Amino acid sequence: MPDAATMEKIHVAIDEYNGQRPAVLQEMERRRLPTMVPFGVICALVLGVVVARFQEPRFIGFVIGVMCLVGYFLWKEANRPMAQFRQTLRDRMLPVIFGFAGQIRYRNGTEPKFMKLLPKPGLIRYNGAHYDDLVSGVYQGMDFTLCEVRLTTGGKHERDVFKGVIVYFNPPHAFAGRLFAAKRLYGFKGFVDDLFGDRSLENIRSGFGELDASYDFRTDHPERATPLVVGPIAQALNYLAEAWPDDIVRLALMGGDAFLLVPTKRNFFELPGPREDIDWQRHVRPMIRDLMTLLAVAQLVCRINVPQPIEARHRPQD
Repeated sequence: MPDAATMEKIHVAIDEYNGQRPAVLQEMERRRLPTMVPFGVICALVLGVVVARFQEPRFIGFVIGVMCLVGYFLWKEANRPMAQFRQTLRDRMLPVIFGFAGQIRYRNGTEPKFMKLLPKPGLIRYNGAHYDDLVSGVYQGMDFTLCEVRLTTGGKHERDVFKGVIVYFNPPHAFAGRLFAAKRLYGFKGFVDDLFGDRSLENIRSGFGELDASYDFRTDHPERATPLVVGPIAQALNYLAEAWPDDIVRLALMGGDAFLLVPTKRNFFELPGPREDIDWQRHVRPMIRDLMTLLAVAQLVCRINVPQPIEARHRPQD
């Protein structure tokens, strides 16, 4: 947990938010009434005229669609003060909460530079990405970037293939090659993955039946990767399966770059709704605990590799 000085700053930020929240909530509700009520009346009148004069279902559907779109933007504008207020709190409080890490930085909604290094073949396939909160810094000598990400496929008809947190970090000892612990695919998906996968990678086994049923372990250096997979990596993944049971946790080692893809069904940096005060025990403490757990796992990954000299490299700066 944070030290006493940091705790004081966190509690000050929480108290200020809780003190100002009722007034901001009242302002949001005050903006809603003169905006949404007249819009609802206008929509009812326009829809009545359209239905009476036009019998074309497609045209009526188009008008309803336009109304819904305009209504969405009006509703968003009415809620804008509260949204800005909550984001201001996150901008201020998250760097304080994670002040135990050095060089801490926080952003929202921007693409982390490590995404250009994230291996699609062999780890996860996607063609769309959406970004939320991002925290980066240095923890016990380890550079890290942690970002909430939703990866999708399907173009217009998006389908989530991953929703959770990606932790990017630089182990002090490089793995001489590539090693991926990816979700095992079965049936037609598995056939397509084998057909169009990276042929330079070789499948290896951990020797744990349940783990091998869930994971594909692939590497271009099986002689170096096998001792890691059958030992510390298997132990780490078994632990993560208990800590994050939502879905398979993926792992990638690529030279001096490492990735953990940790799925979660909730917002990792979740704050309560606008009608509820923030509570340290229920809202803030679990956030710190989860981040510390992820960084501890990253530290374990840093220790499992056989020391290899690392050539000079430049970490993507976020």
